[in-house]
Amino acid sequence: MKSLAITFVWPLPFLLLLLPLKLQGDYWDDSEYELDTNVRDFFRELESTGPTKPPTKERIIEMIIVGEIPLEDSNYCNIELKNKEVHYKGRCYPEHYIVGASYQELSKACYGERVQCNNRVKFCRRSMDLIKGVRCVLDSGERMSNCIYKNILMTGYPIVTCQWDEDTQEFIPNYIHNMSVPE
Repeated sequence: MKSLAITFVWPLPFLLLLLPLKLQGDYWDDSEYELDTNVRDFFRELESTGPTKPPTKERIIEMIIVGEIPLEDSNYCNIELKNKEVHYKGRCYPEHYIVGASYQELSKACYGERVQCNNRVKFCRRSMDLIKGVRCVLDSGERMSNCIYKNILMTGYPIVTCQWDEDTQEFIPNYIHNMSVPE
């Protein structure tokens, strides 16, 4: 038995009735419905299709340079990634690297050896200096507040991607993709 699909075309006047209606007069206070700026920014990031401009130097430093807690702390990744708000649209990163070096020391990697990269990135640069760092690997969770990470302490050569910074007129590291451990 064939099923018959019925399509209904909405007439234009009826569709116009569905548009939001603006009431005349002062019926409510707009400030009562104002979102907290952090909440508003979170929703904008969640709904966005991606970054419209490269991250700032300050945000890069915040995300990939060691914070207040020593790298050896067994709960380092869980604390730092939450404090640094490292996530993609509220979802946990499967892996993230943080290094125990100054930003100036890490930025030298942008002028290091060109190496093969992973994750569909064309090429990366490998630091010429051994740097101590931690690899945070997602152990469980999917959303930002439930991310549980495992710490892997390592000493190696950070493999980074870099971006051009108009302010300083130089290449700066924007993400650590891996750390090459010496044999």
